[in-house]
Amino acid sequence: MTEPAPVLHAYVCTVCGSDHVTRDAWAAWDVAAQDWVLEAAFDYAHCHRCMGGARLERVVLTSPVTFALPEIAPSATALPETTTPLTRPPAPPGGGFP
Repeated sequence: MTEPAPVLHAYVCTVCGSDHVTRDAWAAWDVAAQDWVLEAAFDYAHCHRCMGGARLERVVLTSPVTFALPEIAPSATALPETTTPLTRPPAPPGGGFP
């Protein structure tokens, strides 16, 4: 008897539906593996299509290249007028970020 295929997921932006999203995280160097290993993932998420902070929703992939979009109410597709853009803090004196 064959085992069912595993269910695959993607994370998408709840505003625009894009899967081009990232999260802040820490990576630690693993000497034995000679590679960076994810140590912690934080709550902040960024949508590279909206170009700002985002809420993510996990969706089931329906094929290798498509996914089932989350159900979004029509009123939820527009950002509220009270939304303020997120900005990066200024670089320290004498240089950029390491």
